[in-house]
Amino acid sequence: MTIKRKILAAILALALPLASPVLASEQAVTFVQNNVSKVLQVLSDPALGDVQKGKLFSEVITQVTDVDVIARFVLGQYAATASTPEFERFARVFRGYALGVYQSELSRFGNEVLEVQSVQERKPGDSVVLTRISGGALSKKSRDVKWRVITIKGTPRVVDIEISGVWLSQHQRAEITGIITKNGGQISAATKMLCSQSKTCTVTG
Repeated sequence: MTIKRKILAAILALALPLASPVLASEQAVTFVQNNVSKVLQVLSDPALGDVQKGKLFSEVITQVTDVDVIARFVLGQYAATASTPEFERFARVFRGYALGVYQSELSRFGNEVLEVQSVQERKPGDSVVLTRISGGALSKKSRDVKWRVITIKGTPRVVDIEISGVWLSQHQRAEITGIITKNGGQISAATKMLCSQSKTCTVTG
């Protein structure tokens, strides 16, 4: 191999590893732009009744987020010791709770314009996309919202949202692990607490 070719090969070797994070960041931005707008459109559609809106929101947000990943995150250190039945019970109840929280927090937006301001690559496949929501009901004041997007099995998914300076999943983690700790490490205590906040939830076992 000539010296010229060796230099070219070295340059390519350095450049190729850097290409993946850039593409991942771009993928995260595109994902947020395309999918968050759909979520906001559902919540702001005046033609939808509360029941229909809740059902459509659940369907759309489930495609945007990965609730099982979030459920493991909010369990903190207790996720490692949870049995399969314990986690499945918790994840089922947490899903309903989390969807309610997301709907409540995002319902304040809708007809506004969502613009991506920047993206921060935390590590390959893990990005934070900063968006600014303005117009509509926020005509006098825009709102910055951050979306943490990770790539799960090749597909981007939102795993946390920062609104008004508070990361929802991190806040939920502090609350849920605190309850488990106070109850001697029993995950069922957190499951029952979340279930008690829903009119349709029942926990057995």
